[in-house]
Amino acid sequence: MTRLPEAPAKALSAPTALRSGAGAGADAAADLGANPTTDWDTLLLLTHYRHTPQAVLSGMVLSALIAFVLWDVAPHPALSLWLAGVQTMMVLRLLVTRCFLRGGGRERWSLQHWYRITQLQTMLSGLSWGALGLFYAVIEDPLSRTAVVMTLMGACAGSAALIGAIRGTLSTFGALAMGPLICVLLTRGDLTQSYMGAALVYYVYLVMIKGPARISHAMAAQHADRCDRDRLVARLEDAERVGQMGHLVWNEASRTSTLSAEAQRQLGFDSATVQSAREVWSRVIAVDRPRVIQLSSAAVARGDRELRFDTTVHGPFGTRDLRVVQRFDYDAQGRHVQTLTTTQDITELKTTQRELHTLAFEDVLTGLVNRAGFTQRLRERPVQAVLMLDLDHFKYVNDTLGHATGDRLLVMMAQRLGTCLRSQDTVARLGGDEFAVLIHDAVDHAQLDRIARRLVEALSAPCRIDDHDIFVSASVGIAVRSPDAGPHAATDPDTLMQQADTALFAAKASGRSRHQFHSEDLSQRTRDRVTMEADLRRGLAERQFSVHFQPKVSLADGRIVGAEALLRWHHPERGPISPEEFIPVAEDSGLIVAIGTWVLRDACAAAADWNRARAPDEPPLCIAVNLSPRQFLNHDLIGTVTSALSRTGCRPEWIELEITERLLLDERGQAGETLDGLRAMGLTLAIDDFGTGHSALSYLTKYPISTLKIDKSFMRDITTRSDQAGIVRAMISMGHSLQLGLVAEGVETPEQARFLHEHGCELAQGWLFGRPMPRKDFTALLLARAAVALRPTA
Repeated sequence: MTRLPEAPAKALSAPTALRSGAGAGADAAADLGANPTTDWDTLLLLTHYRHTPQAVLSGMVLSALIAFVLWDVAPHPALSLWLAGVQTMMVLRLLVTRCFLRGGGRERWSLQHWYRITQLQTMLSGLSWGALGLFYAVIEDPLSRTAVVMTLMGACAGSAALIGAIRGTLSTFGALAMGPLICVLLTRGDLTQSYMGAALVYYVYLVMIKGPARISHAMAAQHADRCDRDRLVARLEDAERVGQMGHLVWNEASRTSTLSAEAQRQLGFDSATVQSAREVWSRVIAVDRPRVIQLSSAAVARGDRELRFDTTVHGPFGTRDLRVVQRFDYDAQGRHVQTLTTTQDITELKTTQRELHTLAFEDVLTGLVNRAGFTQRLRERPVQAVLMLDLDHFKYVNDTLGHATGDRLLVMMAQRLGTCLRSQDTVARLGGDEFAVLIHDAVDHAQLDRIARRLVEALSAPCRIDDHDIFVSASVGIAVRSPDAGPHAATDPDTLMQQADTALFAAKASGRSRHQFHSEDLSQRTRDRVTMEADLRRGLAERQFSVHFQPKVSLADGRIVGAEALLRWHHPERGPISPEEFIPVAEDSGLIVAIGTWVLRDACAAAADWNRARAPDEPPLCIAVNLSPRQFLNHDLIGTVTSALSRTGCRPEWIELEITERLLLDERGQAGETLDGLRAMGLTLAIDDFGTGHSALSYLTKYPISTLKIDKSFMRDITTRSDQAGIVRAMISMGHSLQLGLVAEGVETPEQARFLHEHGCELAQGWLFGRPMPRKDFTALLLARAAVALRPTA
């Protein structure tokens, strides 16, 4: 989840505090407040060295002043030596302090090392100041003696302020600084001076030991309490940041708002206190501000306890959406005294909701309305007509040029749809290459006819994508609600959709690239198709299908050289069903893949039986099996063929696979790789119905094709029409030039067979030589007619 940018952290870690430097000039209290997690001893050490320069300078001035006061009453050499020692000690302390604060000493040495240095400095300082007490014994002037005592007491008091909280340092300094003076006083034998010595002992105990210990304990306890409080505040602020929830407290008496850290970030305030409610309301966007103020004022006027609403504010991070909960407190008289407002940043939630709405109702690829949005408009707005569109052969574009090219083609088609329709019409992409149009205003049959023709014409224009000229067309199905639709006009959205889809299917079945209005006859045909698909599934499960074999003969001597395996279906109730009736349904439903696999295995088993039974000197029979485009492109065809051969014991050279011309136009290389794999296995490959489809003549030398099968449509008039005869002669000549075998389909008369033989066609099949027959009949035919010219059958 996207989060608000974090504010700069206020708390520093302990190492950061040690490296902050003397130049910061902050006192210990400030450090403690800014550093609730910093170790107490570390802060004491840091405070000590930050204040050392000031204390050292004071000590240097104090030592110089006392030396000046004692100059006339103390021995000059001893006093000069003492002063030099004290001043030297002070300079050394300044150097050590500089090393700690600015010289990198903190990084080089550990905390314990610096504690030992501090202890050593304390001992040296105590010894240097303690030497001053020895002058008491050699000075006779009472005032000068008093000055010595007062100076040492002042030095001890100053040290208590500087190092009093560091464990063990102050007692050490006090014992060393006051010890010599106390010893002198106690050994003088004078009652007054002995009393003074005892008093100084008590002074050292109170000032240097007992008092600092109590102060240090109290400060440590206060620091611990403050750390606990700061940790609690930090956790609350962390919780607010994680939950993106801030809070404001409005005090009616003081007319001020107190903001939490997260609320400050959300609303863009630098201070935790805002003096006017107007300043807070000013953060709400202008268009929503009156509504929000009115909601809050009305809630207070009614005495409501709680108010919830969403709004949008201008903050330091741009426009943000907030969810607001206000809780109002009233006094005993019902007067409003306080408002507690909780704000949660829901910008990401709102953005996600908008994105989900877009994803739910808009097609990501084309920007058109998607299926869900289409259904919503179909139900919520009046609809007079529904047009269902489908791109013809779009799957072929995906299979040959790739899905990226297919996506770009869909975008171009969507743009063309937009130019053909009016702004009040709804254009949607339902998925894949399916589009739909809703006509919301009244139209008649003629207007819809013009619209459909315009759509088919626009979508059928060629598209240029990456140096490829892509030709697709469109089929359109139309369902109308207007009276022009006749007595069977739809009255509800679901029926309109169903009828338009039925009309689309009829348009595609009628040759594609056209439009079709719905009629009751179309609905009946659709129901028949659904019934046909269900019967196909049941027929496959119940083994209602069989494979028939049509002889393939040599035109030179009439020998049977093979056969074509043809699928037949005998319905238990309807009887024989023509392949032209059920094969398209099997193709559309995908059942052709399972059916084709079964046909291949049956053909392989038959080929294996027949060829094992043939005499060693007889050439083997080659059985041709048709392959569906779906079976070829979308499945592991090589694996399927390998399995069929191994399970039946059939040799690859006994099988010829027949494919359509359209498969040769595959530009991605999938067809070529599969064909090469099949040819490498030893199977032969033939092009079925040659001359009727996309005759890709340039690909005949590219792929391992062995045979061309001349379609039966060219056979009818080859003996009566010169143009038809010329086409067949050209095909035969081309086949010879490419060294391809030729098989003529649909040969029904001796004249046709004679024409083909005279012009060089080697093989033929058709009713002249035998109709498709069951396997046992073909076996009997082989036994009866082997190596004998066949007579025409009835």
